[in-house]
Amino acid sequence: MKNHENYVLKNVNLIDGYGGDVQKNMYIAVEGKTIAAVGSMDSYTAPEGAAELDFTDHYVMPGLIDAHLHLSGGRGEGTYLDGDIISEPDVMRAMRSVGDARQLLKRGITSCRDISWNGLYLKRLFREERIAGPRIIACGPGLARTGGHCDTFQFPEEFVQSRHQWAVLADGPEECRKWVRRILRQGADQIKFWASGGGNWATDSPFDTHYSFEEMKMICDEAHRIEGTMVCAHAENLESIQQCIEAGVDTIEHGEMLDEECMDKMIEKGIILVPTVNLLTNASGNFELGSEEQIPVRTFAFRQRDDEGLGSSTYTDEELEMYGNAIFANFALARKKGVKMAMGSDTVYEPMTPYGEYTMQEFKTLELIGMNTSEIIKAATLTAAEALGMEHRIGTIEEEKLADMLILTADPTESAEVLYDASNIKYVIQGGRVVVEDGSIKY
Repeated sequence: MKNHENYVLKNVNLIDGYGGDVQKNMYIAVEGKTIAAVGSMDSYTAPEGAAELDFTDHYVMPGLIDAHLHLSGGRGEGTYLDGDIISEPDVMRAMRSVGDARQLLKRGITSCRDISWNGLYLKRLFREERIAGPRIIACGPGLARTGGHCDTFQFPEEFVQSRHQWAVLADGPEECRKWVRRILRQGADQIKFWASGGGNWATDSPFDTHYSFEEMKMICDEAHRIEGTMVCAHAENLESIQQCIEAGVDTIEHGEMLDEECMDKMIEKGIILVPTVNLLTNASGNFELGSEEQIPVRTFAFRQRDDEGLGSSTYTDEELEMYGNAIFANFALARKKGVKMAMGSDTVYEPMTPYGEYTMQEFKTLELIGMNTSEIIKAATLTAAEALGMEHRIGTIEEEKLADMLILTADPTESAEVLYDASNIKYVIQGGRVVVEDGSIKY
């Protein structure tokens, strides 16, 4: 397949991104970067000057979207406290990030949301189209309270504020207001903040609520002053989720301890949940666990550092069991009730979470909360596009949207394994341009 200014994909099996059945014997007309027409071959008339490409027995779907990852360029073993990840030269991590982002393309991920790190700069690089890479919605550094989650406390405070790899430190409503403005000035598309602890940091846990309601409200109000700016919040425990909902966030990241009242309010307000199920449950086995019989929960998240590294758990077996069971039960109920869920992997660095591969592990893991493959595809296309604030341009195959598409040799609605196996991806098309062919990036 060659790149053409105008072309038509004929005789395709279409998965449009809305979660419905496969549409047989369809055509997709592309003009430049956008989709000009979609319809049945029964009503097809060849556009003048367009190349006609026959893809009988192939499946076409929207490009995948990962709504939660970190283009860090870091290399570490999983403690989040490895000094080299933070203190390495910026240029080293930046160069690695280019390669990491391109790995996403190979797995059909044409767009993503960099939840905090190098996305501010990578998005500009890829927009120049001299080198292929995913379309990036960038949050820039997130907001964290002093001593909270993502405050890299093993470094001096002034170092954290000047380097702000993970986050900038903002305390009190007025300081939060100022940092929202500064981050938007840097070119951020969205604002990220840590409403709760997370467990990977030695000084907090998912059960901690880090920001006050007043601080959360200020972050949301100030961000929303700029039309189109969305706010995403890392919120794991119930209190933080409740406050985020009332404060006006647009997406909740993780959110494993939400209750039915929160679910109902999220549905009412249109708030999207990005559950990162694989990270929370370790369903793919990336992280070291205890016995095989143990509930698949990230036990390392509940450990505190001591002189010899990660010490013993600070929570009882009963608490860990409750937490592990609640993750699956809550997400399954949220799905059943109709909470909008977007796929996000929380890929952060190699080798712990390999870029592209880890996104597809999340794709498979969503089955564990009851999603069928069509629902998962919608979570990774249309709903993920909504989490990026880009549903008017990407996420579905329909007229006037960008031509971000995957051409597959197997039906992705039959099994999550189809997309997990990258050999089934014949072409990745981004903005009408072939960027990957048979696993090789074209430029």
